[in-house]
Amino acid sequence: MSFISPGRLYLQKQKTVSSYEDVLAYAEFLRTEAGLNDVLPVDLDRIFDRFEIPGPELVPLSEQQGLLLDHEVGLIIINSNDSEKRQKFTKAHELVEMLFIALPQGMELGGGWRIDRPGGFKGLTKESLCNRVAANLLMPPSYIQEQIKEHGVNFECAKLIATTCNVSLSAALVQLARNSGEGHFVVLWRMKNKPTEIRNTPNASQMTMFGEAATLPAKKLRVEWCLGGLESPFIPKDKSTESTSLISQAWMTNTFTSGRERMTFDNHNSAWYSSANMPFALNEERHVISLMKKS
Repeated sequence: MSFISPGRLYLQKQKTVSSYEDVLAYAEFLRTEAGLNDVLPVDLDRIFDRFEIPGPELVPLSEQQGLLLDHEVGLIIINSNDSEKRQKFTKAHELVEMLFIALPQGMELGGGWRIDRPGGFKGLTKESLCNRVAANLLMPPSYIQEQIKEHGVNFECAKLIATTCNVSLSAALVQLARNSGEGHFVVLWRMKNKPTEIRNTPNASQMTMFGEAATLPAKKLRVEWCLGGLESPFIPKDKSTESTSLISQAWMTNTFTSGRERMTFDNHNSAWYSSANMPFALNEERHVISLMKKS
């Protein structure tokens, strides 16, 4: 046997892939084809075997987690520097890339111009969908809903999902938030400067008008990324949190915090938010991951 494109086979069976729902259903297709319905954790090797996909090659990559190197033979490369769970999620992501590569690869514009939009989806939308389908493949929404009914939306439920599905806690938290239906979202916080502060800082060799060397403003605990469901509020990237917040307390004391407090994210209006905040080390730097909800 030879490589069978799962994307092309799905397109043959589905006939058309033009909506978010069509793309999201691809996860169930992959599990069904490999006989993995109701089987957790999902064994991606079973899916690779079903479609005669070569085992992904592990190579050091500097700026990305993985790459579908040759879609005609299913050759995937994965960042060897990533953790095993990060690599697993990347493998799932690249399986979804095989769907998008099977879709029409552009849109015709006036004047003979053509833009690359696989299936008509914008680039950022496509990447977001790849991650959502990968999450649904590894953590089926039906299973997540069962856990929410039994345990609620909290860190303990996310830890259970992470263990059962063999994924990272952050991936489990995001999938939990996306399926809660109550506006939960997950924020990763990091102590850093805003990009504008870095861009506007004079060269270190320059002196200020008082004869002092130019320096960056003090770092603040800022949003690194924020992910959630359709009901969750918009939280700007690089937005800082107050030094008195429960999030900052988690960072400063290196302990888990939770509670409800007023916070401001849009520079105008404050609102009540519930948060559970867990500090952890990443690349020898302390971060905080928060499960939040506007309340």
